[in-house]
Amino acid sequence: MIRLTPGLVALAACAAFAQNAAPPSAFEVASVKPAGQHVDGSPTGGMVGGPGSGDPGRVTFPRASLSYLLAEAYGAVGDQVSGPDWLNSPEYRYTIDATMPPNTTKEQFRMMLQNLLAERFHVRLHHETQSRPGYELVVAAGGTKLKEWTPAANAPDYHPGRDANGFSTLPPSGTFFANSRALTPGGSPVFRVVYRDSMAVFCRALGAMINSSNGTLQGRQARVVDRTGLTGIYEIRLEFADGLRPPSAPADGETGVPVARDPGEAPSIFTAVEKQLGLKLQTAQGIPVDVLVIDSADKVPTEN
Repeated sequence: MIRLTPGLVALAACAAFAQNAAPPSAFEVASVKPAGQHVDGSPTGGMVGGPGSGDPGRVTFPRASLSYLLAEAYGAVGDQVSGPDWLNSPEYRYTIDATMPPNTTKEQFRMMLQNLLAERFHVRLHHETQSRPGYELVVAAGGTKLKEWTPAANAPDYHPGRDANGFSTLPPSGTFFANSRALTPGGSPVFRVVYRDSMAVFCRALGAMINSSNGTLQGRQARVVDRTGLTGIYEIRLEFADGLRPPSAPADGETGVPVARDPGEAPSIFTAVEKQLGLKLQTAQGIPVDVLVIDSADKVPTEN
């Protein structure tokens, strides 16, 4: 019989605790299979459930491309995934259904998805930094109109809905994002955004908003770097022209940077950011972007 001294017992207990405390790196159960031919009325689109949703212990991808799955796994946008054309082809779509502990974080979920794609599709990739044009977000000449958010001591009950100006109402605590579409009295389509988060997170969303304002919802997303010097959490309400229109041409000889004109009654995202927030988007070159370069992957996943 081997006897452990109290010190060794404590060390063994710590080691066992460390092993038990290690975050999970795989889903509890996962089904991966080709989605087959699309049938009208059948589910399409991206991710349902998962961390931060109403069903955090289960995630479903009804009909996703491998490019989309990789972007979700690595916290990237679509144009950060570079590889063969079939990664985005409608011919190759996959259905994934997986379960995980309900307290799984977004970071843990992404690691689980990375490992699942490596196991079932034998994905091999490397990271490559590419330089792209984009924007810097700075404080406008007149100063910012934003005020740092602090939670209310006695917050009223939260009732989801819209305020008098048509913006989604905010819960009393936590970060928040919501958007809605509407028409101005003159009939111009507008996009209304409500945001409560840091400037760094807001800048990541601004890239998609620029694309939306331009009507370029697909393809390369505009990149925005935070140069405001603003720290903390801010509540942001922004209304700008919805991009259900052809994108405007680049201005002043710029290339590769989406630029929107003011389409009449509703302001472009650029005008809205300056007039409504007291910030300014200015063009910038040489923004480093982390790109996932797919070296190899299987079109048919291994069986469940």
